[in-house]
Amino acid sequence: MSNLKENAKQFVDMILSSSNLVAMTGAGISTESGIPDYRSPGSGLWEKMDQSVVSLSGFIEKPSRYYDYSLELYPIRRAAKPNPGHDLLAELENREILKGIITQNVDGLHQDAGSGEVHELHGSLRQAVCMDCSVLQSMDEAMERVLSGQNPPLCQECGGVLKPNAVFFGEALPVRPWERSVELSRNADLFIAIGSSLLVSPANTLPDIAIRNGSKIIVLNNTPTPFDGEAELLVRDQIGEFSSVVMEILSAKNS
Repeated sequence: MSNLKENAKQFVDMILSSSNLVAMTGAGISTESGIPDYRSPGSGLWEKMDQSVVSLSGFIEKPSRYYDYSLELYPIRRAAKPNPGHDLLAELENREILKGIITQNVDGLHQDAGSGEVHELHGSLRQAVCMDCSVLQSMDEAMERVLSGQNPPLCQECGGVLKPNAVFFGEALPVRPWERSVELSRNADLFIAIGSSLLVSPANTLPDIAIRNGSKIIVLNNTPTPFDGEAELLVRDQIGEFSSVVMEILSAKNS
């Protein structure tokens, strides 16, 4: 049996024996959907994008600069579809095995896969928010206006500047998703970290909260994380391939 299959079998045994399973996902779960992550050498967004573009102060100073950058990535995000990693988590929720997903991602792919209990720590690029009146509007509609020459796009209600409804540097996390994520982590008996470097604060405190409250932890990530030494199971396989094997094992157990 290959190491991948051995890991997948151990993963299945662990999740099926869990009563409070929680997953936290980062950019690495969406790379196989075509969305680049932030820190991978040679391909990460921070090697290509000035981080001030996604800071609140930088956006306020010159919002058109953000939209100039986003024009390249927008078609990629819009075309992205869930991959087996997203599908696996949706299936685990459907089977009432998974209690919730905490995500650092802003792409909405968990919801596209069918997951309902998703807590978006960094907001979502599916919506834009008016900086004057706070009304939410469709990011697709906002980007269509940018493509038509209106940069930055303006609120259809009051004419204020629209900002992506994602957390920029210098902004606080949304309160309710954070509170719910802490609650899920505190109650977890098995915490799975998938595709996250576990370096970004304060999200990187959640595995520690889980561990301090007695949870086991599984880490699925291509590169090392600060929690590898704490992991009951450490998986370096491609998330999509690993998830497909896990789904096969789960299906076989139900047949």
